[in-house]
Amino acid sequence: MKKTLIAIAAFGALAGAAQAQSQVTLYGRVDLGLTRNIGNDFFELQQNSGSRLGVRGVEDLGGGLKAVFNIEHRFTADNGQAADTFWAGRSVVGLQGRFGEVVLGREYVPARNIANKADPWGADTVAAFESILRGGVYVAGQDDKGNDIEADLLPVRQNNSITYTSPVFSGLQAQAQVALDEVAGNDTKAFYSVNLTYTAGPVWVGYGYSKAGKDDRTWHLLSGSYDFGVAKVIAAYGQGKPEGALAADKHRSYLIGATAPLAGGELRVAYGKLEAVDPDEDLSSKFGIGYHYPLSKRTTVYVDVARDGEVNEHKTGVDFGLKHNF
Repeated sequence: MKKTLIAIAAFGALAGAAQAQSQVTLYGRVDLGLTRNIGNDFFELQQNSGSRLGVRGVEDLGGGLKAVFNIEHRFTADNGQAADTFWAGRSVVGLQGRFGEVVLGREYVPARNIANKADPWGADTVAAFESILRGGVYVAGQDDKGNDIEADLLPVRQNNSITYTSPVFSGLQAQAQVALDEVAGNDTKAFYSVNLTYTAGPVWVGYGYSKAGKDDRTWHLLSGSYDFGVAKVIAAYGQGKPEGALAADKHRSYLIGATAPLAGGELRVAYGKLEAVDPDEDLSSKFGIGYHYPLSKRTTVYVDVARDGEVNEHKTGVDFGLKHNF
């Protein structure tokens, strides 16, 4: 506990000391809502997006070159408990220039970034669809404490990673990542992920790919959206071939969704499906609808309802919450 308090207190000192020689920003979010999750028969007070406290900065090195960093702590606001990995959000340092950006450390996975963009809820609230878009594909791995687990082939973030983001060329941008396993004699090799996006006015198209180990354990995700003004329509398709006892020979995922401005807020709706192939089995069949209303530029109140037909009991989840960014 003392170490945690010292680390939190160091945020202010770090931001103040660094301000003299670079641009440093202290930021965060607190999110709490009254929620009944799918599969539960009770309500609880919980965050429906990640509460966080972070510091990010950039230093101009001259000649168009900049040094960048970002460290982000995650916690649960209902009880103030810190995440097991203290800098769980991001922990990176790198360089920016005309060549793009290279960062080292704990970073978001490029293929996951496509899933996040395709999800009308951006992986937040009971109506989030990112887990479906990430495919429910599992491979053998280890957690942050070194324990053997069945790890998600398309995780949100990767430790020990090197990530490159290209400049934008006529609407096209690419991102690539390699993450080292750092285990002596381990023949599973590294984790790889890439994405490619195209943006032109109301059109957005994205493709993501990830590969774990030396075998054919992969996940592909293709998504696109078109903003008509009155509504933005989103569609996505994913497929992958995992290994391990927790997965079939192949998984597929589908999503169709939309967001629309309504009475000063935003209406969100989507249907998504995740299925295993050989043996054929529906793993998730989910519908979600929600309304998010900004009380200000930084504070949002939201309500969401979602239902998954493949859950055995208590198929419906609901939430009503408040999110404040600073």
